[in-house]
Amino acid sequence: MVKTNSLLSELIEKNDLKTFLEEHQEDFINISPSDYLKSLADKYDISMAEIARTANLGDYIYKIFRGERKASRDILICICLAIKVSLEELQLLLRLSQYYTLDVKNERDAVILYGIKNKSSLLEINNMLYELKLDLLIGERDH
Repeated sequence: MVKTNSLLSELIEKNDLKTFLEEHQEDFINISPSDYLKSLADKYDISMAEIARTANLGDYIYKIFRGERKASRDILICICLAIKVSLEELQLLLRLSQYYTLDVKNERDAVILYGIKNKSSLLEINNMLYELKLDLLIGERDH
């Protein structure tokens, strides 16, 4: 797969958008957030019930995995922490969901990144956020 920066450079240099799109069909990410979540759960061999329990999401998790609900950025982060995915996988899920990725220049995101780097649990990351008086990793839960 072609690196994003290489694709961007080529896109900028190309005079013909249609040709660029045709040449790079296999390089585009064509998976829904819910399908990607399912693939992550399968990869890490974790059940939705366990994810729901660890992320404290209850039955709401099933709606997210079925693609019936669009989860907030925070909820996706909580799910990824429950699954224990890599940072790259989390960032891709955020991009697929059209959210901004974790950014070390954002104080709250830096805490989350630090927690991920140190394999901290959701509870441990929330404790760090609480101590720093930052918003906890909990999202809307209108089931």
